[in-house]
Amino acid sequence: MRPFFKDESFNFQTEVTLGATYHQAADVGEVLATVERIRNGQAQSWVDEWSATADRLAGEATASAEAGRSHSAAHQFLRVSMYYSVASYVADGTWDPTLFARLWEKHRAAWDRFVDLTDLQIEQIEIPYEGTTLPGYFFRSGPAGEPRRTLIYNNGSDGPVTGAWVQGVADALDRGWNAVTFDGPGQNAALIRQHLTFRPDWEKVITPVVDHLLTRKDVDAGKIALLGVSQAGYWVTRSVAFEHRIAAAVVDPGVIDVSTTMYGQIPHFLARMIDAGEQEKFDKDMELWHPRRAHLRLAGSAHPRLNTYGPASARTGPGNAPIRRPRTGTSSLGRGPVQPRAIKCL
Repeated sequence: MRPFFKDESFNFQTEVTLGATYHQAADVGEVLATVERIRNGQAQSWVDEWSATADRLAGEATASAEAGRSHSAAHQFLRVSMYYSVASYVADGTWDPTLFARLWEKHRAAWDRFVDLTDLQIEQIEIPYEGTTLPGYFFRSGPAGEPRRTLIYNNGSDGPVTGAWVQGVADALDRGWNAVTFDGPGQNAALIRQHLTFRPDWEKVITPVVDHLLTRKDVDAGKIALLGVSQAGYWVTRSVAFEHRIAAAVVDPGVIDVSTTMYGQIPHFLARMIDAGEQEKFDKDMELWHPRRAHLRLAGSAHPRLNTYGPASARTGPGNAPIRRPRTGTSSLGRGPVQPRAIKCL
């Protein structure tokens, strides 16, 4: 098949978006019309055109809702949510450090309109977590109070809730399962609104999710499955080494060491600069090496997704603290208590 873009990341995300049409989270015509307008490899063009498509459709969805066409409006808002999320995919490639968060808020607002208008049984939930709560959604496939198999969908590092819908939640409902999604530390609302960052000991996140599910009468306590996608391939594997109330766990893919992905994307000489704390030199050489990734400069970065591993991953902490290697070194299986023999389900 002829690619849509020479830029591999643009082409990949276009194919992912087309895949969302299966669960009505995208429309083939809307996708093709949008990508036709995008200039290859130009982040601002990508953001502008996907935002334009989302803005236009948001107006149509609002009109449908006001006219009482709830079914049509729900499906339109679902696509709006997807398109704003797709727009945010390369927002960090622009020079606007606020753009990703603004697009994310539009994506979540459209998703919540879908939740309000759809005939599906979707409930916004708050999961108690270390003195605060983690936001999430519970999708019920049967009558209230009827215990059913339940899927916990654990998104990856930057996956939107619309991604969870098309990659597992909708299929779970079709098969008579309940499903639940949540924004863990470093993800979605927990990052953008609560400023919580990733943690390697993800069992401290999954255990509260399981605790919450066990308070519900519509969850079969002995039939809880956990699915981890992308970076959650590490989190889920680690979690079931400690949290043993999970009946089945699936990872796609399996992740052994989170840091290898991050550092595999830059040359060794740039990685050494990060380790040595050579901030200004890193910024200069990053721009020379790959202008499109110059937004990853460390000095004074305000991009929210650069802060997902905590203030050690960029100079954004109190007092503009010096940079050092992001705290991913402990995000590796086979070290300390995380041994293969400890990984088990019910």
